[in-house]
Amino acid sequence: MDKKISVKRRGTNLFRDSWIWKLAWKDAKKHFDRLFLFIVSVSVGIGALVAINSFNFNLKNDIDRQAKELLAADLVIYSNQPFDTLFMTMLDTFEREKGKSARMASMAIFPKDNKTRLVQLVALEGGYPFYGSVETVPRNSLEKLKSGQGALVDETLALQLEVEIGDSVKTGSLTLPIIGLVSSIPGSAGIMSSLSPSVYIPYAFLDSTNLIQYGSRVNYRLYFKSGKGESAEELFSPIKKTTKSLGYGNETVDDRKERVGSALDNMYRFFQLLGFIALILGCIGVASSVHIYVQEKIPSVAVLRCMGATGWQSFWIFFIQASGIGAIGSIIGVLLGNLVQFAIPYVLQDFIPIELNLSFSPRASFTGLGIGLIISLLFAALPLIRVKYVSPLAVLRTSAAELMKSPLFQKILFALILIFPWAFAVYQTGELIFGTAFYAIMLITVAALAAVSYLLIRLIRKNFPRNWSFVWRQGLANLFRPNNQTSVLTIVIGLGAFMIVTLSLIQNSLLSQLEFSGDKSRSNLILVDIQDYQKDELLAYVQKNKYPVNQMVPVVTIRIDSINGKSSDEIRKDTTDEIPNWALTMEYRVTYRDSLIDSEEIVEGNYINEFKPGDDSLFVSVSERMLKRIDAKIGDEVVWDVQGVPVKSYIGSVRKVDWQRFQTNFTVLFPRGIFEDAPQFYVLLTRAEDKLESSQIQKDIVKAFPNVSVLDLSMILRNVDDILSKVSFVIRFMALFSVVTGLIVLAGAVTNGKFVRLKENVLLRTLGASKNQIVQISLVEYAYLGLLSGITGSILALGASFALSIYFFEMVFVPDILSMLVIWGSIAALCVLIGWLNTRGIFDRSPLEVLRRDV
Repeated sequence: MDKKISVKRRGTNLFRDSWIWKLAWKDAKKHFDRLFLFIVSVSVGIGALVAINSFNFNLKNDIDRQAKELLAADLVIYSNQPFDTLFMTMLDTFEREKGKSARMASMAIFPKDNKTRLVQLVALEGGYPFYGSVETVPRNSLEKLKSGQGALVDETLALQLEVEIGDSVKTGSLTLPIIGLVSSIPGSAGIMSSLSPSVYIPYAFLDSTNLIQYGSRVNYRLYFKSGKGESAEELFSPIKKTTKSLGYGNETVDDRKERVGSALDNMYRFFQLLGFIALILGCIGVASSVHIYVQEKIPSVAVLRCMGATGWQSFWIFFIQASGIGAIGSIIGVLLGNLVQFAIPYVLQDFIPIELNLSFSPRASFTGLGIGLIISLLFAALPLIRVKYVSPLAVLRTSAAELMKSPLFQKILFALILIFPWAFAVYQTGELIFGTAFYAIMLITVAALAAVSYLLIRLIRKNFPRNWSFVWRQGLANLFRPNNQTSVLTIVIGLGAFMIVTLSLIQNSLLSQLEFSGDKSRSNLILVDIQDYQKDELLAYVQKNKYPVNQMVPVVTIRIDSINGKSSDEIRKDTTDEIPNWALTMEYRVTYRDSLIDSEEIVEGNYINEFKPGDDSLFVSVSERMLKRIDAKIGDEVVWDVQGVPVKSYIGSVRKVDWQRFQTNFTVLFPRGIFEDAPQFYVLLTRAEDKLESSQIQKDIVKAFPNVSVLDLSMILRNVDDILSKVSFVIRFMALFSVVTGLIVLAGAVTNGKFVRLKENVLLRTLGASKNQIVQISLVEYAYLGLLSGITGSILALGASFALSIYFFEMVFVPDILSMLVIWGSIAALCVLIGWLNTRGIFDRSPLEVLRRDV
């Protein structure tokens, strides 16, 4: 009986089969023009990602550092009573840099001209402020103050009262020489808590003023600076329990950063969106480049199979190319990204209002390098896996490769490609919900574009215009010819348009928000402590001099008496209650009116704007912050102490308040009809056009109304303008950078079609088509693709931008239809231009080349 002889075929070994590497190298050199677009896609996409993330990280660090200047410390502890002696003794062993202050309202007397003014008296001691620069005249005035040599006064106060260095200021029983003027000091109190200019004295002299009596309202503060590498929370942790038990309030630099406003948060989110878009653009470029490259390599692979090469050997030849080119592109992208980031201050330094401390970001660079390799391998492997299953019959019949069923490995790759962008979106945003939302929007867009492509081809086939001219018919027929690229290019062009339009619309909404915050008509003067009998006379003065009356607001001072039947004293003694003691003991300045202003909106409940005689219940509106502070909900009872008179109320609504707007915003809003006869003062908001006008207003007001304080916000608003100008510029620049990146990747993806179209156009020339006809056919086809894909992507972007603006950026959506149309037209024109460029090489080739398998 004959024995069966089994021959085991040797498997592929990349280290043993050196010919695979040699063939990969030779083929790559021969077709470098095709693979160059692969490199461009990776390097531009990764370069954009690295530049955006590096700039984001560095800018965030700079802004975080500036946020510290707002607090001027890492941790502040507040109390409206002198700090407990045992607590202060415990802090003696707390080895951190410390400082302290006391702040209170007081009348200041300037003996030289016997002028008086309500001021904020600030007593300072220790190293505070720890962050930011103090601007004084002379420069060392703060050091002299802390050594007990005299007092400092605000520069605006000195200008208003014509006070000079060397004059004296008297607060209570204490008289000190004025040793300097303060232009700005970090960590100054907020607008509503410092409704008057400041006078600074040494802390050691506070008792000598004899101003602290029974019932005096003094805000005591302790400041701490964290150690090297120590977070504010780590700094606060050892004393957190004691601080809470004593009823002291606290604020860390992280808490203060949260209060800076949504503009900077939205800018960070905008950069996260830019990074995600940069990645997707890179993926688009890689996938489209390799897809088209593999399409034309099928005959070559079939030849290799006929010569005995295995499917895996064929696959590894091209996978090695993709890996090497991906690595090169990623390295170029990282270098390009860092170059762009570092070039910003040098190329555009005249447009950046503050100096940026840019530095090499290892996190952004290594992340970009790793992601570049991943997208190169992952998005190249899916189209390349087809190479493994090319049949030798493809030498004679190119459709044989298409008959292969999708293998398991291909399905695994497809699953990984679906998972990777989602994982990156979550990583980039740092939030599972929003990262998933980004990804879902992208998937919906791709599915919609694929559906449009399918319907377009089906519609053209079913209703083909046979009576059109040859050029128009052939241009349309190219959309559904064998081996057509309609689906690929529709998705690529449409997704590119979607990304760019979304970017533009989000940018416009974001800039609109910033420009609204920086409105030039806003108030820059606040007149405070206007008594009821002075209101009409002061209004007459303002109107006579044609100054705007932006707001005239009554202010009532109240305290919390009880919440849901539990007195404030009982709540403070309850160790299980989460309400901070300072929230129960502080005085709240509130107002009453019958309407909301544009810096607030109702987010829960119903706003009751009037309390009528006979109403049995009083409903108030509280801010979101206040609701959280007192651990309450809609319908809860709160009794207020209004100058010794209890007023029962119920929480009827919750308001979202934009605290960054320069308006009189309040934590508690009462309806009309309840406080008209209560003790109150008024606040008036107006505007001066320049320093001279501001100075004149202040002089006139102080002369006619000595008790009225005027707070000049000009310097604050100038600083805000500088920040907003910087933010607006950065947003515009980075958005433009990303748009250019998208256009480059899009151009590369469309240009890839040149190598597929070349054979077909040469064939048309062989059959007798003229040069003009071939050019026109290409222009018609690319015009169809550009217009239909662009409009589909733009319409989808409109919906996505609306959803992102409302739910992710939490801002008003401002659609810019003109920008959308310009981008759509530009993308269509770009496609047509590339289509024209793709025909230029045809007429340099002999028609005989159509007989060759490889052009």
